Amino acid sequence: MRKTIFILAMLLFLVSTSNGSEIKFHVTLSGSGELHPGDDKPITILIQNEGKVTDFVINENTSSILPLLTTAKSLRVELDVGNAPITIQTHQPLLLGDLPSGMVARALFRVRVSENAKLGDYTLNLKLRYNKVEYSILNQTPVISYREESDIESLKVSITKKDYDFSIVSLNSSLIAGKEGKVDVVIRNTGKRDMYDAILIINTTPPISPNPKAMTAFLGDLEVNREAKASFKVFVLEGALNQTYPVSFILKFKTSSDLPLALAKSAGLKIEDKATFTARVVESLLTSPQTISRQSTSSPSKLGIGMQTPERRAEVSTIPSRGFVRVIIKNNGEDVRDAEAVLKFSNPLIQAENSPYIGYFRHGEERDLLFYIKSSAPPGSYRATLFLRYKNMLGDEEVSKPIFIDIEEKSESPVKIKEIITRNIGVGLTGSIVLSIENTLNSGITNAEFTAVSPSPALTILSPVSFVEEIIEGGRREIKFRISVSDDAVNGTYRIYLIERYDVDGAEDLVSISSIPIVIQSKLAHFELLSVKSNLYPDETGSVEVEIRNSGSFVAHDTVVELEVTPPLKIAGGGSLGGMFGASNAGKYFVGTLKPGGRAIAKFRLDVDKEAGAGSYPVTIKVKYYDSDGYLHTSNPITASVVVKEKSMITPVTLTAIFLALIAILAGIKFARNRKRKMER
Repeated sequence: MRKTIFILAMLLFLVSTSNGSEIKFHVTLSGSGELHPGDDKPITILIQNEGKVTDFVINENTSSILPLLTTAKSLRVELDVGNAPITIQTHQPLLLGDLPSGMVARALFRVRVSENAKLGDYTLNLKLRYNKVEYSILNQTPVISYREESDIESLKVSITKKDYDFSIVSLNSSLIAGKEGKVDVVIRNTGKRDMYDAILIINTTPPISPNPKAMTAFLGDLEVNREAKASFKVFVLEGALNQTYPVSFILKFKTSSDLPLALAKSAGLKIEDKATFTARVVESLLTSPQTISRQSTSSPSKLGIGMQTPERRAEVSTIPSRGFVRVIIKNNGEDVRDAEAVLKFSNPLIQAENSPYIGYFRHGEERDLLFYIKSSAPPGSYRATLFLRYKNMLGDEEVSKPIFIDIEEKSESPVKIKEIITRNIGVGLTGSIVLSIENTLNSGITNAEFTAVSPSPALTILSPVSFVEEIIEGGRREIKFRISVSDDAVNGTYRIYLIERYDVDGAEDLVSISSIPIVIQSKLAHFELLSVKSNLYPDETGSVEVEIRNSGSFVAHDTVVELEVTPPLKIAGGGSLGGMFGASNAGKYFVGTLKPGGRAIAKFRLDVDKEAGAGSYPVTIKVKYYDSDGYLHTSNPITASVVVKEKSMITPVTLTAIFLALIAILAGIKFARNRKRKMER
């Protein structure tokens, strides 16, 4: 047993041997490692590979791969700040590439230190990921493999105060375009050292201009953490927009060694528009759009040799809705002219179609603005931005500050469908749908146009438009549409869409969409052929009897059975012109009212051509009838056959002629005998 274990161990040792390699990193921060509150700058991290190998046999075959075993392949680094008040602004991770042993790589990260960062020491973790190369000999064959490794190295940073620094504690101003205003600022010495003979200067750019008589303030000595207040006067040029403009505060001072220094901080001054506007929504109406899936047929694709089939696919389209929002806007500022209101939505699926023109807009005046809204967005609440473009009294173009308003898009149309009545809506039939609609608005609806749309090819809207002049508040009206159902339709529930276009309170061409379910029944009037009896001979006029049954659930009024024949058959009494050209001609038989389950026999007279041979000939039977609404329908054609029998040699006429001939012969014989007797006497 021991001998067997020893042999297996030796075989394992001979089959596989590998080296021992180790990759370690030494990570340091370039520089002092100090950061200050408010810093926004890059830091550099030095990464050194201290990789080494052990138990590696070097010869002419292996010496060339030694550097590969200690190289960190595809080195990626990522800096984790932990709980430090620091934000990494560099996209991570950073790819540094291959790092051989003994080499140093630089990783540059841009960091931002919080203005209110707590002073002290913090630990940053540098996460390193790389691919390590491993070398082994398997069955006396060198094998190289890659394995992903990771490491985490810690770095120490200190957040300390600057020797000399200051911060803006507060900044207050009331600045209006075209006027002079006052700026109050409070600063604090946030550095490590005191400042002496401090002077604060305000520095601005157009459209803000400092007053030369009030653009500096002497603050005196500023001990650490001491606050000081300064006031300045600035003038705002005409035409300044309602926004924030940059301003700089320059602090000049001396150090304890009487060395002059200067520091600067930037801030923002807000300019108020001299024409301030307020707005409120007084009325809005917006409903959701409707997404329709239509079935379409594309070009045929080959399924096999000589076989093609058309491809059906669904095309999705959206019918947008159109509503309105009425806004009253007031001018609380100075007079403006050529004013134009603009309404914009953050959602691109909702758009305002117009920008109402106001013109001259006086102080204290109110205007009623009507915006038309087109929407392809789902129902919900949406925020819009209202602003005015105008010219001041000097002719400069300006834009007001935005006014935010919320608009609700409802899921249901204000025209509510109270009842759906369907008549004769069945497979292969043409029927009607009557809708009872109600106005749910607090005002009347006028010039209402309703358009029915069917996404299914099985339904065809024959009269798709219905017009209603007026629907009073809470009133009801009826609208009607004619619908044809395909013979290929399958009974079940289908859906059509009602596009409603109407006017409300001066708002024109508003659009909302409603969805209407319709139940398609199996064939309501279906006619079954029970029998066809014929008595036809060549060169004679014969009869045909057709018996039918209404096997549907629909009463057929004024039913007419039509029989169509082709040469050598012809409807008796009809013209011969159609037969000369081989065209079919039809005979009609009035049946009248045929209730469900009722039977009727239609009788026809046919002329048979003398050249017709004995046999079966095809005929086509159709049934025409009226529904309860007075609309004409035609059943599917039924093909049957009639039999022309061979003409018998002995006919009734022939028998009559033979009988008369026999009588004549007998009479002649008798006459001859009587004459002979007389002569003999």
